[in-house]
Amino acid sequence: MRAKTDSRKKSRNLHIFFHSSLLRLANTQIIQCLQEYLEDSKSTENTSKTAVELTAAPRAEIGSSSRDSQSGSRSQKITETGALTHRLHFGSLSRTLGQIVQALPKRQLIISLDEWVAIPYELQPYLADLLRRALFPIPGVVAKIAAIEQRSNFKFKGQFRDYIGIEVGGDVSTAINLDDFMVFENDQARATQFLRDLIYKHYMAEVPNSEIASGDELVRIAFTQANAFEELVKAAEGVPRDAINILSIAAQKASERKISIPDIRSAARSWYLRGKEPTVNSDPEAQRLLHWIIDQVIGQRKSRAFLLLSGTQHPLIDTLFDERVLHVIKRGISAAEQPGVRYDAYKIDYGAYVDLIATDKAPGGLFSVDDESGQKYIEVPPDDYRAIRRAILDIAKFEKHTQSAGEAVEL
Repeated sequence: MRAKTDSRKKSRNLHIFFHSSLLRLANTQIIQCLQEYLEDSKSTENTSKTAVELTAAPRAEIGSSSRDSQSGSRSQKITETGALTHRLHFGSLSRTLGQIVQALPKRQLIISLDEWVAIPYELQPYLADLLRRALFPIPGVVAKIAAIEQRSNFKFKGQFRDYIGIEVGGDVSTAINLDDFMVFENDQARATQFLRDLIYKHYMAEVPNSEIASGDELVRIAFTQANAFEELVKAAEGVPRDAINILSIAAQKASERKISIPDIRSAARSWYLRGKEPTVNSDPEAQRLLHWIIDQVIGQRKSRAFLLLSGTQHPLIDTLFDERVLHVIKRGISAAEQPGVRYDAYKIDYGAYVDLIATDKAPGGLFSVDDESGQKYIEVPPDDYRAIRRAILDIAKFEKHTQSAGEAVEL
């Protein structure tokens, strides 16, 4: 009996030994594999106690008892290094949005994204790609993006004809160009009506109980004549916030009387000096280009607009456009004698030349062109290259002028 008990004891001890050995081996291998990323501190305590009692009594009773106890503790600390990479599961996002659409009464969800240019230029294609993969495949989802064409970056191409982002014309289409509604030179009636309705809605939001029934009535009450309001539309250059600021300054100048054309012109000049010129002056190169354009277009040609070859990429032009001192009137103007060549029309801000309107240096028209009778001024550029070539602005001349000026300063 004792021999059998000793054999059982040895077997149990051997089992505990193998179990502890395998545990130590496994822990050693794990630590070796993670030694670059894992700081591991552990404490393990194993206790095993086996007791066997043999009792011989007069009645030759044999008793046996066995007790095992084991306790252990382990702690580990993980330290991660390197850049954290976030992942987005397009399938889960699409399914969730699809469930939201199905829960809506009309099974339609409209998502509008404004101020697209506020997103960093390099990140825009990634957000566009998210929209294409997560939103476009869902029936009932309509996505609308308000963006400035030359300041938007919707995709970049890969190495194998793939791309990340949205392909304009393939994945989406441009539904509307707001310049067609808000720029005075494109459609005077439509631009005037748009701004009239906008101001009336702002007025009704402030005075909801007003007895003024329409925007036309508001214009008759607030302005001396219809031409005064049209002058406000011209001064706004298709930018609603500029229109509101100019109108606010003009109302302060008019005080208790109706707003007149001189009030609008004075307010436009004040807003230009207050809200635009200081920002441009903070960039010496942009300031120099603006002065050169004003000299070339207004000073020498006595016009208010100019043409640039479509696709022209110049950071200073983009800067002046962002600061709203240059405005795009129309894109893709073609010349009959130059098939395939197109131009974009830019207009100088109203506030930059408004103080010249009543002088002999006032611009004669939007564009200065040449015809058989000589130089004349028009509001819409013709498709005759011989006529529009006078309106084309050559940025290369400005760069040469800047370079020669810099060399002269060095000498």
